[in-house]
Amino acid sequence: MKLKRLLLLTAFVTAFGALQAQDIHFSLFNMSPLSLNPALTGAYPGTARIGGIYRDQWASFLPNQFTTPSFFIDAPIIRGFRKNDWVGVGMLTINDQAGTSRMRTSVNMFSASYHLALDKDAKTVLTLGLQGGSVQRSFSFDDLIFADESELTGGMPGSSQDRNINTNTSYLDFGTGLMLRTQLSNQSNIEAGLAFGHITRPKGAAFQVTDDDDARRPMRIAAHATYHTKLTDQWSLSPTAFYQTTGGATELAIQGWTGYQLKPEIKLNFGLGYRVADAGQVLLGLDYEDLRVALSYDVNVSSLSEVSRYQGGFEIAAWYILKIFKQPDTRPSIICPQF
Repeated sequence: MKLKRLLLLTAFVTAFGALQAQDIHFSLFNMSPLSLNPALTGAYPGTARIGGIYRDQWASFLPNQFTTPSFFIDAPIIRGFRKNDWVGVGMLTINDQAGTSRMRTSVNMFSASYHLALDKDAKTVLTLGLQGGSVQRSFSFDDLIFADESELTGGMPGSSQDRNINTNTSYLDFGTGLMLRTQLSNQSNIEAGLAFGHITRPKGAAFQVTDDDDARRPMRIAAHATYHTKLTDQWSLSPTAFYQTTGGATELAIQGWTGYQLKPEIKLNFGLGYRVADAGQVLLGLDYEDLRVALSYDVNVSSLSEVSRYQGGFEIAAWYILKIFKQPDTRPSIICPQF
């Protein structure tokens, strides 16, 4: 039984490690806008937005092995070529650690976006976003046991030292995205986007390979959509969907958020989600004026739940929108009495 669980755990960690080697993902994807789609850069009313997200996977039985902290800042900085257009810029940093190999992925990205108003009231906006930066990866196989090293398979310990493995890699990475936002009515709006990552397919393989195509990162394609509507003065509903594919791996997540306006400045958010064939999600959040906070917990329901005991990933995220507006330049006036 112990051997069975050990083998299952090995498969569990290996499968997740393969996914992490593809692309980092968050359950609270809408709380990490710059990693979701560069077209979301500066897509809000305000002066600057500062935020971050932290994910801890399987912390109860694999402590400190799968952690992902991330930080971002973005701002709408200048008006575009037309009165209702504007330009946004932003910066994103991600530091991910995955598995016994202590694989670390450090991402530093800069993004820019152009928001094009399609009508005179800017109720419908089409956005093009661009993103680029550097990625560094490192790992150690000191604590790893390969199949040809294990006594269970008749291997020879230490043979991993002869492997042709590059434990440190770095490369430049670029992405782009489109987004359409439209105000359907005073009570509802919709947002839909499409993003493309690794568009230059950079070389990031740790193993030396003979086929040049195998050394390159596969392109990532992501699509997302959110519909928000007010049901009453207090209640609102926001169904959300997210899909991404890269290198043959796919992810589809569906979430339903409900909001309750407790006070004019306080809104409670809660809901449920499901990442297909992987995990159910419990979602909680709070809006206080210009501060937004969210929590999520994944309940693993995949075929690996025997090992995980239905435990999954925990996430906490927050952002704050600064609003520093220029004071109007008013001239003193003399009010004359009327007779």
